[in-house]
Amino acid sequence: DVSFHVGAGEVVGLLGPNGSGKTTLMRIMTGYLQADAGQVLVDGLDVASEPIAVQQRVGYMMENAPLYHEMSVQGYLRMVADLRQIPRADQPALLSRAIRAASLEPMLTRPIGHLSKGYRQRVGLAQTIVHRPKVLILDEPTVGLDPTQILEVRRLIGQLTQYSTVLLSTHILSEVEAVCDRV
Repeated sequence: DVSFHVGAGEVVGLLGPNGSGKTTLMRIMTGYLQADAGQVLVDGLDVASEPIAVQQRVGYMMENAPLYHEMSVQGYLRMVADLRQIPRADQPALLSRAIRAASLEPMLTRPIGHLSKGYRQRVGLAQTIVHRPKVLILDEPTVGLDPTQILEVRRLIGQLTQYSTVLLSTHILSEVEAVCDRV
């Protein structure tokens, strides 16, 4: 029984305790879970009737991003670009932008499984923005990060509002206060 609107370029926080339904709501909004009632529109598209079109416009970072630990960072991001059907001619610029934004340059050749939790989180964030989505849905994007990494993710979220609307979930009030325009 949730109703809200997020305007273009806003950073809006979903704040609530663990188990309150934040992740479920985000999964419904991205078409990964079907709603049992109501309607969800993302960028004017109905998630139930046009899930692929919605997913093309959305970057979704799950709390525990599913990563292939045996792949290198660069190989994984190239695979994501291919899965997102980014034309090969556009991939170098978009991959470079996502890698720079997530500060992954020194880790490109390393297997994801050998990275720290913070760097794995950055890989998840880079794959979320590689296709330059209009809407970013971030589920607990700073969980498990050290204070320096948290500040870097907050800075990045601020930069992403240049081309994306951001919906961020967390159970940490200070995170919402630091990053979001409204809750």
